[in-house]
Amino acid sequence: MTDTDKDQPPIWQERIVTDPLILAGKPTIKGTRISVELIMELLDGGRSEADIIRRYSHITPEDIRACQQYAATGAKLSNVTWADIDAIMDGKRS
Repeated sequence: MTDTDKDQPPIWQERIVTDPLILAGKPTIKGTRISVELIMELLDGGRSEADIIRRYSHITPEDIRACQQYAATGAKLSNVTWADIDAIMDGKRS
């Protein structure tokens, strides 16, 4: 990774969006109704990137990588404890 790469936001931030009016706010690929969850389930089920793109021709390999990055980031962020949530809700933490 170069210094320039460190300054760039992860690609998922440009390609993954949430909108309460689309799939009840699930994270989706920007400009589609295809959820990160669906892409990850397809990959987990053994579908290849090429299979997914053949089925959903309006997404790109970069979209799939963005889904993978988003899911990995979510997994890393899932170490939040109930104490953390309580502190946030109580306004003790930002």
